[in-house]
Amino acid sequence: MKKRFIHHITLITLLALCSCKKDVNRYEVDPTLDPYLQLFLQEGSKRGVNIDVKSNGLLMEFTKLDGLTIGLCTYQDPLLVQIDGDYWNETTQYEDQENLRQNVVFHELGHGLLNRSHNNSILENYEWKTIMCGGDDVDGRDWAVNFNGYRKEYYLDELFNIRTPAPAWSKKATFDGEKGSLIGFLDMNRSYNGKDEMGNIYLMRNNIYTVTSVNKDNNSIIPLVSEQLTGDFYFEVVQKVSMSENISTTGICALYDYDNNQKYNPRKRDKQYPVNDGCNYLAIKEESIGDQFYLINSNCYLPIAEVLIKDVYKHDDYNKYALARHDGEIFFYINDQLIFRNDYQADVPYLSFGVILPALGKLDISSAELYELGTTLRSGKEVRTVGPREGEIASPIKILPKKLKDYRK
Repeated sequence: MKKRFIHHITLITLLALCSCKKDVNRYEVDPTLDPYLQLFLQEGSKRGVNIDVKSNGLLMEFTKLDGLTIGLCTYQDPLLVQIDGDYWNETTQYEDQENLRQNVVFHELGHGLLNRSHNNSILENYEWKTIMCGGDDVDGRDWAVNFNGYRKEYYLDELFNIRTPAPAWSKKATFDGEKGSLIGFLDMNRSYNGKDEMGNIYLMRNNIYTVTSVNKDNNSIIPLVSEQLTGDFYFEVVQKVSMSENISTTGICALYDYDNNQKYNPRKRDKQYPVNDGCNYLAIKEESIGDQFYLINSNCYLPIAEVLIKDVYKHDDYNKYALARHDGEIFFYINDQLIFRNDYQADVPYLSFGVILPALGKLDISSAELYELGTTLRSGKEVRTVGPREGEIASPIKILPKKLKDYRK
């Protein structure tokens, strides 16, 4: 997300100053924005920061802002906070709707009521240190902040107290090696050559499973292992990616049971903003300035987070991707380095595990394994090998480019 604020310095006559003085304490807040203002004041009060906005005056309104700006704070009398109406409407019915709206409103009020300027510092794990990030680009990154779950408490603490210490979840870590019991894997000892309904080409030869995309417009999710899991798990894929020019996304994913997700019903989504129902995935985007890792939930309007990490991902070579659920969190790893941990959608049943095939790209997969770390609906069943063979290739799922590229707002 792009955010910025401006200072208006205007020379005015004494007569104009006198005539406008009565408006200095004007208090007008759009009814839709007022609950977010009140929540901001409540969160501040809980942390010992009390602000009398009515006495000082405040204007909060929706408008159409230029370019990528979604929020604007103008220092004038009274203070003016503007939120882009298009962005507000576009977030409607997405699962991260409230977090995104709180984020942009709190960011602008942080400027106006807390005198906070932009701060683009990062935590040890390369996440943004504060929701007050913004302004000039930093390494081409967007301003996506995971303002959700247990992270939200830290970001609120930091918003009202810049001396808040770094949280435990921001520390770097490597995989502890605990995988659990193997319950499913991709059988590499077969020969196979075929296509799916989209025309993507599948070839199994010499213990390498190659999937080649013929789709120039969309990345696709290719399911590899299908198991219904309600407990802890560990899913690992070793693969090498070949990408076409300007198409640069691959990764690992887990599809969850959205029918059992009582928080949200994606079927009510406006057709203008279709989405793949129920998927968490780690997307890798290669850039000349470094490797960008996007943590994405397909029911969210924006990536949960964007992390820039160098010296972890190996270009033009095989990389080990892993996704694990443990103690109410989802963990994403690249080559045993923890890329991100998150409690978002960690409490729903998962149904299928796979990889992201880039548009007009190719994946060479040398292994794919699913392990059980806890009690699941599948407990007691034997280890099952998975295709590829006729009738066992699961249908790919399209990923809209907006989810991986076009989200800067």
